[in-house]
Amino acid sequence: MWRDSLKVARWETLKMLKNRSFLIGILLTPLIALAFGGIPNLLQRIDTQQPFRLYVLDQLGVHETLVALKPAGLDIELVRYTGSLSALKDEIRGESTRGFVVLDTAALSERTATITVGGDGSPPQLHAFSELLSSVLRFHALQAYGVSAEIIGLAMAPFNVVTTSLTQREDMYARIVPAVFGILILMAVYITGMMVLQSAVTEKKDRMAEILLSSVSADSLMQGKILGNCLLGIIQVSMWLVFGIAAAYIFFDIPVFRYLATPLMPLILFFALTGYLLYAAVLVAMGATIDDMATATNFQGMVFMVPMIPVLFLGPVVANPNGLAATIGSYFPFAAPGVMVMRLALSTTLTALDIFLPALLLLALTGMMIKLAGKVFRTAMLMYGKNPTPAEMWRWIRQ
Repeated sequence: MWRDSLKVARWETLKMLKNRSFLIGILLTPLIALAFGGIPNLLQRIDTQQPFRLYVLDQLGVHETLVALKPAGLDIELVRYTGSLSALKDEIRGESTRGFVVLDTAALSERTATITVGGDGSPPQLHAFSELLSSVLRFHALQAYGVSAEIIGLAMAPFNVVTTSLTQREDMYARIVPAVFGILILMAVYITGMMVLQSAVTEKKDRMAEILLSSVSADSLMQGKILGNCLLGIIQVSMWLVFGIAAAYIFFDIPVFRYLATPLMPLILFFALTGYLLYAAVLVAMGATIDDMATATNFQGMVFMVPMIPVLFLGPVVANPNGLAATIGSYFPFAAPGVMVMRLALSTTLTALDIFLPALLLLALTGMMIKLAGKVFRTAMLMYGKNPTPAEMWRWIRQ
């Protein structure tokens, strides 16, 4: 039986590797991700590099202080203006790279200084300058009350407040890189699981299933599809890693391979691959019950979202990988693979029992789900004309 399953897996893999859309998608996905991550940053830098001229209508005598304290990298030209405000407005109207600020006693008493830009938008340089202006105005206000410059300097000196943990790794990338790797695996699990479902739907629609089932058993066909698409998922993740590791080295100088060589990586792979088998079994069985994706029932549509269940636990697990929500997610059906992948990447205090029990439960659930999915797949793959009801599928499972 396993020989037939391997034949189907080989056929399934080669079929997709000959598909130009799949090959293009493997290359385009990481390129698109890099583009969406890099292009906005590049465009923001372009905007930031455009010099901004700010006219200061200074009635408080703080212009020289602002010029002296302005960081060297902040591309703002501060120009003291003594002319008419209405004339200045007419001069800069429509100019997005010029603006003005009025610093008078009203701004000091109302504790509000308004920077007006001549055109549309808000230049990114103004955020850093606003913080500088706020500090200078606070300093000036305290001086007006007779407080000495030395005391003001001590009072306004910022405190650096950081959060740390007795179990936290000193190198933050030691946690971030495995966590990102775990997220990539979960993405691949979802994508390849949907590929398994689509493959079953397509072969049933094209009546290819009848030909295949004349040569191999239904169980061998189902298992071969799961194994074949698993290999495709591994190929896909490998391509993502090639692009991701190159980008990490080039842009951030991060030695990704060193961080991936963690003793917990085999466990991360175990939960990810076992989760794939679990999700794929559900999706391939559901795909066998559908004549066409457009005719899928609400019940069948809800099953498509099964691989997304771990996303519900993502926030709580990141906030506290040892908390109650993370612990519940480790034992919750269909959430355990994703939750455990994230906990292994982020937590430093997991015990052997915290890992062994969810692993044992996941193995048992996966084995049971593959067996139940086989019963549904065996009957539904040769059933045409209508989508079976949940009651009918339950009857097939009980047989």
